[in-house]
Amino acid sequence: MKISSERLSFRFFKHEDFQLFYSVFSNETVMRYAWIDKVSNEESANTLFEGFINTGDEVNKDGSYAFAVFSKEGNEFVGFADIVIHSRNNSGGCGEIGYFLLPEYWGKGFATELAKALIEFGFTRLGLHKISARCNSNNLKSEGIMKKAGMTLEGEFRKVRFKYGNWDDEKNYGILLEEWKAANQ
Repeated sequence: MKISSERLSFRFFKHEDFQLFYSVFSNETVMRYAWIDKVSNEESANTLFEGFINTGDEVNKDGSYAFAVFSKEGNEFVGFADIVIHSRNNSGGCGEIGYFLLPEYWGKGFATELAKALIEFGFTRLGLHKISARCNSNNLKSEGIMKKAGMTLEGEFRKVRFKYGNWDDEKNYGILLEEWKAANQ
């Protein structure tokens, strides 16, 4: 299963992609606001990585689709993207998108493009009726990406993320299928 956008292509992670995966999840700058801390060694990263390997077009065991993201120009590894399905029924379902880009791709519109592609994938290919995203309230750049992707602030949870010895708030954004359709006509 593949996704693409104007400048990016997405594909499932393969076993030989471990070093790419590790380059994201071991990067302190990338993981600064993430809900998990950066991985400190390859052994702990491999445990996490194995959960994201998908050898078919099926959803992963944890209800997610995780993708390695590459630039179409130069086929350079840009980062990690996923969509997790939280609930599903005959009328649709709810999913959550996430993304981590390597710092050299920040500030160039790649994250917004990636988020929009994940949202489109969730609505058109997975049949979801709502897609959400969340970020550490201190991560204003990630919040900006959610806004540019058409998402609406739905709430803020107080002191739910523990990072660097402090409890941080978390902002939650969402977009409904009908909102996405209206914006993309």
